[in-house]
Amino acid sequence: MSPEEQNIEDYKNLQVAFLSEAEEMFGPKTAYNFIGIFYHNFPPRMILHDTDFLTGEKFYKIELCGKAINDKKDGIFQLSHEVVHLLSPVEQNEDEDLVNYLEEGMAVYFSKLITERETGDLEFCDTAMAKQPEYLKAYQLYLQLIDIDGEAVKKLRQITPVIANIKAEDFKDAGLDVKEELIIALLTKF
Repeated sequence: MSPEEQNIEDYKNLQVAFLSEAEEMFGPKTAYNFIGIFYHNFPPRMILHDTDFLTGEKFYKIELCGKAINDKKDGIFQLSHEVVHLLSPVEQNEDEDLVNYLEEGMAVYFSKLITERETGDLEFCDTAMAKQPEYLKAYQLYLQLIDIDGEAVKKLRQITPVIANIKAEDFKDAGLDVKEELIIALLTKF
């Protein structure tokens, strides 16, 4: 098996392990079907692949940037970020981003945690975030939330399981004492 083939095989196993770890950290995933990991020449993403018109079942996939095939560190970084979006996938609309800063902050936090642990490189994620200020902002907002309550996301998802659908009133309903400006920033579409 070539190193590239080994990486592809490893990502299949890591996706399962990372998703399980994300569920422990952020709460259980919603119901859907996952069809696998694919590779392309665009930024990594988790997208709706298809919907069964008879049953309404949705089928999602992760697409990693082709660089991941040859660069295991980058692949782990990409995959660990995208599995967070598998917790409660939403069908993306080209005209409107449905994912909020909360979900992106969770994804950046998780990918930083996993990438540093799996690769031992403590600078890789910081360097990547420095190149994309929106992700750094999402990460910092998430850190502010977990400073208030480390279980905040789990509590919110008990009220509203789909992260993109969390509303300001859910914070109060979940018993979280979070300032309004932080709630607004977290729920702003990314």
